[in-house]
Amino acid sequence: MDHRTTSAGMSVTNLGPIEMVREGMTVLDSTGKKLGKVEGLKMGDPQSATEQGNELQDTGFLGNIAEAIGGDEREPDVPGPARARLLRSGYIKVDGGFLIETDRYVPADEIMSVDGDTVHLRVTKGETIKES
Repeated sequence: MDHRTTSAGMSVTNLGPIEMVREGMTVLDSTGKKLGKVEGLKMGDPQSATEQGNELQDTGFLGNIAEAIGGDEREPDVPGPARARLLRSGYIKVDGGFLIETDRYVPADEIMSVDGDTVHLRVTKGETIKES
């Protein structure tokens, strides 16, 4: 069996706390401050070595039509280097609330634990990645 590991040294077969995250859970930063609720999540793909590799996956005629009609709405909606990191590690998207806060992305390796319906992060709100 091929065991690949993420940059944090976690086995792909055991992704850690992100496996227990579900949409709607409350997200708290490392100081206990509420960031919002989990809006979505994506498991990581350690094979996403570069952002260019991910950018090329959905190009072509249909991709161009979708982008022309609806804009570029691919997740995660963040600048290139941060996007590449999130795609490799996996992430949760946190809904900051109605019109008040920007949505934020948290790499899977920054999730400290999941307790009941609460996700606890290793980082503060300011260290999370804001949506573009």
